[in-house]
Amino acid sequence: MLKIDFTQEDIDKLHYKRYHYRHPLVQKKMEVLYVKSQGIKHKDICSLCEIEKITLINSLH
Repeated sequence: MLKIDFTQEDIDKLHYKRYHYRHPLVQKKMEVLYVKSQGIKHKDICSLCEIEKITLINSLH
């Protein structure tokens, strides 16, 4: 699993942008990153966000 350190400021921005960013695809990526920041396992992120593993990996990189 890829380890990313999120600051509280990062988490707050992701929480806001996952609903308020103007482009829906960016909102989806913000959602993925937000869920990742909560310590959720990759397979569970894929399930929650309804994405494939390769999409998750690409979003995280």
